Amino acid sequence: MSIARVLALVLLASPALAEGGPTEAQRKAFIAAITANGCQMTEAEAEVQLPAAGIDRETSGLITDALLAQGLAEVNQDQSTLTLRTEGCAS
Repeated sequence: MSIARVLALVLLASPALAEGGPTEAQRKAFIAAITANGCQMTEAEAEVQLPAAGIDRETSGLITDALLAQGLAEVNQDQSTLTLRTEGCAS
């Protein structure tokens, strides 16, 4: 299963859904958590580190999808690792 799919699993009563999507603060926390992890995050790391940063699975999925669509992230060939291409992670 791809990291985008794992992160996109819907949680009941998700704050992101109730508010119409992730907030800018959530997006920044998501990017900061992955940047602090060397600009990459595996599925296993995401399951632990993103909730610790206050990002639930639904919010993670929405942010991941947006970053992928904007060309600011990519998923590796085996679909297990998300790599950021944001300002702090440009290669």
